Amino acid sequence: MKNIVFYLVLLMLCASGYTQKYTGPIIDMHVHAYNKELGGMMFGMDHPNPLKNEMYKGVKNPEEQKQETFKKMDEHNIVLALTSDGQLWKADNPERILVSGRNMPLDQLKEMALKGELAAIGELNPFYGGITADDPSQKPFFDLAEELGIPVGFHVMPGGPPSGLYRMGMNQIRVKNANPKQLEEVLVSHPNLKVFVMHGGWPYLEDMKAMLYMHPQLYLDVAAIDWVLPKAEFHNFIKGLIDAGFGKRIMFGTDQMVWPETIDIAVDAINSADFLTLEQKEDIFYDNAANFLGLSASMTYKHKQK
Repeated sequence: MKNIVFYLVLLMLCASGYTQKYTGPIIDMHVHAYNKELGGMMFGMDHPNPLKNEMYKGVKNPEEQKQETFKKMDEHNIVLALTSDGQLWKADNPERILVSGRNMPLDQLKEMALKGELAAIGELNPFYGGITADDPSQKPFFDLAEELGIPVGFHVMPGGPPSGLYRMGMNQIRVKNANPKQLEEVLVSHPNLKVFVMHGGWPYLEDMKAMLYMHPQLYLDVAAIDWVLPKAEFHNFIKGLIDAGFGKRIMFGTDQMVWPETIDIAVDAINSADFLTLEQKEDIFYDNAANFLGLSASMTYKHKQK
């Protein structure tokens, strides 16, 4: 009798849209640390999102950005954050911050890597300059990453907020330069290089699936699209990847800049996906990134005991 009641309750929960919430450790593969120079005009800027009729409140300065981001990490059990310019925060939270280097000379990146201070290169974002991954200007970064044995995070669409081309002076970005297929020759010429596509390759679902099928060293994060896009659109996109068999290559990310509440939205976007099993959520939130980053068994064990 108890078993019958249990299964009836389970069926009722499924019918009502109940989905299990993941509460284990999370790796955020896409965070930004800023100082006054890097953050610039973003501090104090609220982010209007016309796709969802939402407004995200901007922090006022670098210290507030850091503290509010750390607070959200604590709330959501984010145990590691691959952080562009993470050297700005590393001393404050050394066990949690993984440094990803960007906008630095190659010799500085190499020096940091040889000292064990660099986990990745990125984000590489030539998209903002109208340049694609296969442009000769990008080759030295891919060469260095392959030489050092560290991954690269490569930015594609979306670039800035909706209509940022017109509203924020991003006059060199073009949709035609956002297709993840631009990475194909890079991957073929760097077979030992691990790359993850930032923002998932959205909206190029079919091309992203083709790239994942062909290139096993390619992963993606779902940063920004997990809070910018309407939930239905985001779910449709990742469901397409899951249904195609690529659930082990999707990594969680937020692209947290100066709007800490977007971390809440991003976590909920995965947890509310009723087509994902709890095991698939664990893959996206933690296991896939742990595999991609080559974390030790002892580190993953430690994280999962928290």
